[in-house]
Amino acid sequence: MKTYVSPLGFDSSQLISLIVKYGIEGGDRIVLVRPADERDKRGELAVQAIRDLSIQIDSSIDLQIHRVDHRDFEGMVLSLRDLLRSSEGKLIVNLSGGPREIFLAFTIACLCVSDRIYKATNFSDIDRSLKEIELPNIKASLDERYLRILKDVEEHQPTNIMDIAKRLNISESSVSRQVATLAELKAVDVTQRGKTKEVRITITGKLFL
Repeated sequence: MKTYVSPLGFDSSQLISLIVKYGIEGGDRIVLVRPADERDKRGELAVQAIRDLSIQIDSSIDLQIHRVDHRDFEGMVLSLRDLLRSSEGKLIVNLSGGPREIFLAFTIACLCVSDRIYKATNFSDIDRSLKEIELPNIKASLDERYLRILKDVEEHQPTNIMDIAKRLNISESSVSRQVATLAELKAVDVTQRGKTKEVRITITGKLFL
């Protein structure tokens, strides 16, 4: 099961591109984020375009409208965070479109639960293309042990457990455990290269530093 969550303004083409890219079938869900006080008929037309498409594909696709109060920024962030937390299946979010106030709150909510998100995308206004983006995991903080390893990886990447241990004068078993924790936080990428694990820093790791 997939759940698509996206702010929606007047242009439904962004969300349609997203659905075409990842596919949709019966039992999947689309959640459109719209202002609580809907005033513009163009927004209603965009919602109707998505509704018509979903019915054409499969009538069992669940289309929902999640209303937020654009005057209550904190309330929007919390409401959207809870929406994302409670979404079922593979969560796919569209970080583009919709009113600016809602888009900003939605982006912050996505960063708060980035570990729940399967795919995040952005539709470029410059070249009109849909791009997959990696959300940084900024929920956690790290103590000095982990920051030392991140700094070493950043300076010597691609590197491996043995070399990190030698440079920092730490046992390989300790480095292995700490790198595993960093990988869970998405601060490093670990790739198996034969018998060696290659370690690289991610954008999340750079933000930690």
